[in-house]
Amino acid sequence: MFKRHISQALILALCLMASFAKADGDIPFTAKTSLWNETVSTLDDDAKALITAPFKSPRKTATALAGIGVLVLLDKPLTRVYQNTVEEAFDGFALPNLPWEKKLTELGLASEDVWMLSGIAGSYAYGAITGDERSKRAAVLSSKALAYSFVTSQLVLKTVFARKRPCPDLDVPNCADGTFTDDPLDFGNFHGVTVAPDAYGTSMPSYHFTQYFAVARVYSGLYGDSWVPYGAASLLAVSNIRGHRHWVSDMVAGTALGIGIGEIVLRNSDAYRARSLTAAPLVTQNGTGLSFEMTF
Repeated sequence: MFKRHISQALILALCLMASFAKADGDIPFTAKTSLWNETVSTLDDDAKALITAPFKSPRKTATALAGIGVLVLLDKPLTRVYQNTVEEAFDGFALPNLPWEKKLTELGLASEDVWMLSGIAGSYAYGAITGDERSKRAAVLSSKALAYSFVTSQLVLKTVFARKRPCPDLDVPNCADGTFTDDPLDFGNFHGVTVAPDAYGTSMPSYHFTQYFAVARVYSGLYGDSWVPYGAASLLAVSNIRGHRHWVSDMVAGTALGIGIGEIVLRNSDAYRARSLTAAPLVTQNGTGLSFEMTF
């Protein structure tokens, strides 16, 4: 009995040492905690955190809101410069079409969305085939981050702010149809919740930036705070760049929101895994030690 517990403790200790070398604070992927249990069990924690996060960190929230507020006031010159420099530099660049893209774009997905979803699906498939639990976990947590991004950005915040998008060319604004504007303070164009893509009154925050950087934060966190996922998110953001049609503050707000959503998903996942690992003192006539137990 004692030898078995010691063996378990040694195995778990080695797993923990390996996990710290790969990703700070993560429960080892070799432990194979049920992804399904983890996903379902953390849904309520995720929902609570998404609602209460701004109130738990009031100073950070106030600083972020103040910064975005300043950007809103400066949006017209900033967005004009953005259109003439960044959009001009990447104008015409687009990721190549994927073989299965046509049917998905007919459903309203952008080409970049298809690339992102394909990457997540490929990550899960790779993990399933090779036994790489981290790759599978990243795909599952990213899927949750995507869902939260859609609800938070597309359904809630866009509806609340109801901000008009900027004219495609602020140097020579042509917004006769009323869909676009050259006024960055043109909020309050309420039209109800919009699920399908709609240009009118849906500028803030950028949903695409929200989802790109929510997924990037998840992958970065699970792979040792790598910057590669953020590079991939930036590549998605500049593909078909003129199609976004956002004020600079919209993109900044979407990026910050996405990173925050990804962080919440990571923290609750790690907290769940930490709760699944318990240790208790073990005393026998042959000596003392620790007994580790992993619940699944």
